[in-house]
Amino acid sequence: MKIPPKKPHFLKPMLPGFKHDTKIPVGFLKYLKGYDHIEHAILKRDGKKWMVKVNGRRFEDGWAEFAEEHDLQLGDMLVFRHEGNMEFEVIIFDSSQCDREYAEYVQQEEGEVHTLEETSKNFEFKDAAIHNSVGQSYFICTVKPYCLTNGLLRIPKQFALANGLANKKCGLIIRDEKQRSWDLRLTTYGSQVYIGGRWGEFRAANDIKVGNHIMFEVVTNGEQPIWKFHDKPNPSIKSLAFPHAEPATHKPFGYSHFVCTVKPYCLSNDLLCIPRQFAHANGLINKKCDLIIRDERQRSWSLRLRSFGTGVCIKGGWHEFRDTNCLKEGDQIVFEVVTNGEKPIWQFRRNISGENASIIQEVD
Repeated sequence: MKIPPKKPHFLKPMLPGFKHDTKIPVGFLKYLKGYDHIEHAILKRDGKKWMVKVNGRRFEDGWAEFAEEHDLQLGDMLVFRHEGNMEFEVIIFDSSQCDREYAEYVQQEEGEVHTLEETSKNFEFKDAAIHNSVGQSYFICTVKPYCLTNGLLRIPKQFALANGLANKKCGLIIRDEKQRSWDLRLTTYGSQVYIGGRWGEFRAANDIKVGNHIMFEVVTNGEQPIWKFHDKPNPSIKSLAFPHAEPATHKPFGYSHFVCTVKPYCLSNDLLCIPRQFAHANGLINKKCDLIIRDERQRSWSLRLRSFGTGVCIKGGWHEFRDTNCLKEGDQIVFEVVTNGEKPIWQFRRNISGENASIIQEVD
């Protein structure tokens, strides 16, 4: 006689499209008999709980927030342990097949979208203002509360990739303008790279506080990179951060454009995710409507905007638009608002020159 486990588990790999929803395996449903009337499941991890809507055997509303907060990546493996009453304890393994390590910090947005006024008149130092010359030689960041409480500083993904720091764990030497130096560590957690080690000592020595704007500039790369630290970046640095700025449609309310990099999911899943900040500012949250996209040759395409959980995507017609423009993984493209309304109109162009590199939206 087979004896069912007291707390049955199921294993779930994160496959393309996982950020919108995920399914309970059919074979696991036998352990959920009697719970058909429950419309929401509770996912638990590290003492926190997330409520997720259950539609048949699919986790829907609430799942996207869980996936985002835990920085789930394609290839991650999740173990769901049923605790009873549609409550599941979740264990996360990354692509190395090891339990995912997390730095405890408040999640921040990776990319940014800006109005023309912000980029050309009233530049503010954000988390990923990156100069792009040969590689990317510096980044400017705003000190967040987690930088003080957790003994680390998150490095922008774009900067880390450009300087060969992804998945790297090594020593880091930081020197300041007074020629003082500190030995710190670069550490990778999941897909993110952080300055750790003696960060607390470095922070205290430079009296770094929440809200400060600080800059790190590459002196040398290698087995032990050397960076220069500036605690008061010169506002004139904006001319370097945006070396090829061109006029764009200015919208006094909302954000006029966003820049994105074509990711593998854009090719396999027939959609393009829109930055939430842009979607929210332009009234696109929970909106389902037609979208007209025009290019610089005055060609036009009819597509659809669709909402998935808290996200907004370009969906219907994307496949034809993508193929017509020969979009490939890694291409950088720009969408600029022409008009909003019941059927928005956007202008499309390729970001060939790499302009506005600091506002590229990294969408997974």
